[in-house]
This record gives sequence, C-alpha cells and structure tokens, in this order.
Amino acid sequence: MIVVTANWEIGDGSLWPGPAASMMGRFAAEVTRAAVRAGWRADGRYDPVPRVDVVFAGDTFDWLASREWLGRSRPWQRGAAAVATRERVIAGTLRAGRGIVRGMLALVRRGVLVPRGDRHGRPVPTAPVRIPVGLSLLEGNLDAGLSREGARTSAARYGIGVGAAWQSGSVRVVHGDRTDPLWITQAAPGTGPSLGESLRVDLVGRFIASDPIDVIDADARRSLFAVLRAADPLGLADGLAAWLATGRDIAATGRVRDAWQRSVAAWHRAARGAGLTGAGPWSDVPFDAVDALADRLSAIDRNVGSSRPRTGSADPLADLFGDSPPIAASCPAGGILVLGHAPVDAPLPRRPGRIVRLGARRGIEQTGDGQRRGVREISLAPSGPPFPVTAVITDRGGTALAVSSLGDPVAEWSDGERGGGSPPPFESGAWIVEAA
Repeated sequence: MIVVTANWEIGDGSLWPGPAASMMGRFAAEVTRAAVRAGWRADGRYDPVPRVDVVFAGDTFDWLASREWLGRSRPWQRGAAAVATRERVIAGTLRAGRGIVRGMLALVRRGVLVPRGDRHGRPVPTAPVRIPVGLSLLEGNLDAGLSREGARTSAARYGIGVGAAWQSGSVRVVHGDRTDPLWITQAAPGTGPSLGESLRVDLVGRFIASDPIDVIDADARRSLFAVLRAADPLGLADGLAAWLATGRDIAATGRVRDAWQRSVAAWHRAARGAGLTGAGPWSDVPFDAVDALADRLSAIDRNVGSSRPRTGSADPLADLFGDSPPIAASCPAGGILVLGHAPVDAPLPRRPGRIVRLGARRGIEQTGDGQRRGVREISLAPSGPPFPVTAVITDRGGTALAVSSLGDPVAEWSDGERGGGSPPPFESGAWIVEAA
C-alpha cells in the first residue's frame, strides 16, 4: 500500500503558524485505518498488506515563509549572508515542526498495527501484526535543496529516504513543479528568483509582516492567511478583495488595503531590481509581464472576479498563467503518476496513463471558447482540513490498483479524462528515491 501526501508547508512560524503537531497523530491513525481497509481483497478475504510506503511528495517544509528573508538576504542568493540566513530558516522549520518530524520517525520505527488474518481469511482483532512502514520525502519548490547529499545522508540514519522522485513498480511520484512557469527561472543560479519565489517573499511575506496585519482580529487574520498562502498571482487580488468584502475586521479594512498597495509597489520595485523582466519562460513575451502582474495585483478595489483572466479579453496574462502547468515527469507504462504540485481539480493535457494530483484546489472557470481556466478557489474558513490532500494506492487481490483518499477527495484522471480506466497490475515492496 502506498500513501502519498504533499504540501504540509512546515515553516519557522515567524510569518504564519504551521500545521499543529497533533496533525501527524491524526495522519498516522488514518494511515493505520487505510491499511486495515486495504487488507480486504477482491474475493472478500482479509490478508494484511505486507508493507506501507508513505511518500511526502514535496513542500513538506516551507523555507521561503520567514521574516528572516525580509532583511538584506534573499533565498535565491548564494553569498555567505544568504547561506547563513537559509541555515537559520531551516533550523527554525525543524524546531517549529519537531512534533511532526518526531511523528514521522515514530511511524517508521513502530510501523502500523493491523489485525492478523486467520486461515479462513478473517481478521483477528485480538492478534495484531506489525506492518513495516517506509517513509520518503521528496523535494518541492518551497523546500528546494532538500534532496542534496547532506540531507539524504542525515535522513538515511533514521530510515527515511530523501530525493526528487519515488517509484515502485507502476507507481511514480514527483512534486511536479519543474515546468510550472511560476517556479522556473532562466537566470544563472544565485542571480535571480523565479516569479513564485519573488511573490512569496517580497509580496506575501512583506505584506504579512506589516504592522496592520499584526493588530487585526485573530480569526480575521487566520482567514486572511488562508487566502494569501496560496500565492497564486491570478487569485491574490480576488482573494484579498473577497476578504475585505466580508468586513471581518471593519476597523482594519482601510489599513489592510493601504498596506497591500504599498506591498505591491515594493514588490514591483524589488522584481525589477532582481531582474525578473529578463528571467523565466515568460520573459520573451511581447509585453512587460511584471508590469502587467503588478497592475493585476493592485486591482483589489475592482469588483470581485473582475481581475480573473478571460479568453478573448485584453488581458495578456491569461495565456501565461491561466492554465495548469504541464506534467513534469513521464508516467510509467500503464501505471500511475502522482503529482504533489499540480492542482487537484485543474485540467491536464491528454496523455497515456493515470494521473493523481494533490496540489491546492482551484475554482474552474469555463470560458466562451470551451476551454477551462484555473483560478485558485478562495477559502475564508479559519480552519482547514485535518491534513493536506492525500492519496492511498492499494493492491486489490494482486491484480489492480485502486486510488482512494484520506481527508479531502483526490481527483484521478485516466488518459486526460476524469475517472477510472483499466488499472494495471501492482508490484508491492521496493521503493526508489532518485536524487536531484
């Protein structure tokens, strides 16, 4: 049985709170429950699964969301000061997430207990059997560098694999950010950020650290964080406008609006100073993408929804950021590809194989020409799901793969269409972690 989860985004807590330590306990309990369910075979007999592999498919940590980066150093720089800052941020995330990390280690050390099966294929609750658990962490765009040799060596001492991709038999798992225009840069390493890095640090981080955010009502602040953490450039203006329209903290509304406009202006200057106009796959378009995006981001006083891209409009950003990113890795022949980064409900191009996505959910907008554009759905709820979107891939009678979920439902696509398909045989057991 394979359990794939992604986007836990454990930060150092200096900008916004990370997942609670108790989340790992609930996650482990759900993994145990899923392992028991997976023991039931297609013929109705119970036979415990031989192994559980848990894969954290990228962005387990968030090394960009820190006040440490609001000084002189930036994550994309390579100088001594930036390296020292990065080390402090990583250490801070490990401290803030120590409860979750301890839970990971306990899961590997103890495995999961499930009922033993008797000779008639029935579970025996009074006779548990311990199932071994393998755990792997894949590198994402928010924790870039996780798969470097030092981290792999350190994690290996605790029985945890670290890398850029995971594969067992006909199942392959990657984060899938490598072809997302937001997170690619054509600049030389250490000389400039991707657009995603720039927005995460110099816009969202700067705005959250501003004085008006510190003094607004706690519940209102949590709902605002839920909007901003998505960091989708096409949804940020709409999300903030929607938050302001709720009047959750009327006294602070004007100050928050002003702080956002100042942050957008500061980001615009920083992006130009960092050379963003000359980097990235969108640098060759016949317009200034940074100027156009700055105008979009500052449009919070327009009607909610008016800043979304629409086919046939004069908005030049629609074709750049309106669609979901291409698939970053090939699917095993007749197998399943799991992407931690790709939005769970965004359309994907037709291609062979089955695809499961675990990225942030988007609202899907149908355009006049029949094409669908993805704009991140804004949730104003103060609390989210018990843990991020998680897929469970189980062997049913040794002949087929079934995909289910923990928490929120997952979306599975077969040959580019939502739904099932003829699932392939499943080879349980070995796991492979590829280094970056």
